[in-house]
Amino acid sequence: MQYTEGYLLDKRYLLKQFIGSGSFGEVWVAHDQETDLEVAAKIYIAMDEKGLEEFKKEFQLSFELNHTNLLHANYLGVNSEDRRPYLVMPYCPEGSVSKYAGNMKEEELWRFVHDVAAGLAYLHSQNPPIIHQDIKPDNILILKNGDYVITDFGISKQLRQSLRRSAMQLNSAGAISYMGPERFSKNFQAVKASDIWSLGAAIFELASGDVPFCGMGGSLQKQGADMPDIPEEFSARLNMVCASCMAKDTWDRPTAAQLRDYAGQVLDGRKAEITWNYNGPYTEPKPVVKSTVMVSEVPEEPAAAAAEPAPLPKSTVMVTETPEESAPAPAPEPAPAAINSTVRMGVPPVEPAAEPEPAVAEPAPEPAFTEPAPVPEPASAPSDNIAAPEKSGFVKTEAAAASAPVLSPLVLILVILLGLAAGAFLGLKLF
Repeated sequence: MQYTEGYLLDKRYLLKQFIGSGSFGEVWVAHDQETDLEVAAKIYIAMDEKGLEEFKKEFQLSFELNHTNLLHANYLGVNSEDRRPYLVMPYCPEGSVSKYAGNMKEEELWRFVHDVAAGLAYLHSQNPPIIHQDIKPDNILILKNGDYVITDFGISKQLRQSLRRSAMQLNSAGAISYMGPERFSKNFQAVKASDIWSLGAAIFELASGDVPFCGMGGSLQKQGADMPDIPEEFSARLNMVCASCMAKDTWDRPTAAQLRDYAGQVLDGRKAEITWNYNGPYTEPKPVVKSTVMVSEVPEEPAAAAAEPAPLPKSTVMVTETPEESAPAPAPEPAPAAINSTVRMGVPPVEPAAEPEPAVAEPAPEPAFTEPAPVPEPASAPSDNIAAPEKSGFVKTEAAAASAPVLSPLVLILVILLGLAAGAFLGLKLF
């Protein structure tokens, strides 16, 4: 039966767009009328009752498998009109990775290697291990978030044989390109390493745009053909991984888990370690430290500190810290002559009101007083430095004491003698 757009599959899924066909069926974009969702419907070739029972058992086993890099089938049905089984899966608008063959950048290729290896590692870890046996770009789809997912997994060797019998063919030409040399052996048994060789062939095709060994797969390699290199624009590290996957001997190939870890280290910028047997001419490069990380780790120049004033030199600091010079001490006031005269006359001087008297050494005792001979009163007026006499004698005022001039020794003696004479004359006159 030929399917066309608008056909209602099993009275539920309305076929909207043809995506492609393969050896065992065709894929359509369909609208689920019960859930109102866009889905992908993979319709297989018609099978007999025995084949349908095998298909159901395989679906029951694969339905329990859940992994980020596996495209999970949600429903298995059989079209009542032609007895063709079909699987309903999430729809991936980006399609398969095959359309990017020859146009992928290296970083995206490393992500492809990581995601497909992660999905294979999960399948290979099952008990018993699930071997895909048909890894190729057409069976690797791209999700909306950019993750790569494996489809068509969970089909056992026995089911494949049933599908091939129904299709009246041994193998498709496309599958041969992704078959390792061991698959051309007389007594071939499916092994995990066969999926790894297929992954290596897919890496080569995505990098170069062509399949290795002219599409003859591992059959040419088994006859001694040399391993081709991927284009020089890709790194020697990626070429090494591709060659490791496509090693002639299965035991020289990395496991899916080793590939997953290695690709993850490359994507994270960490040191990647080769943990499988590789004897080719290759040296693992040192991890490259990003320039932004190096700049952030270098201590920054103290730009703000440049605006601050530079520290003062020691000489300046010493000047600023020097205490202020004390005011010059006033010259000691000379003892005025009038005071000496009043002392000799027995008249006590007037003490200053508030100023403390400086400590003065005690004067030596004066000789006994002898009354001098009378001296006539001088014609000039008495000195302004001598106050007017009061009841008991002369009293020197505070202002006179403060303004006493500083005299030379000879003048001072003369003033003293005149004072003594005047005092004696006045004293005699009073008596």
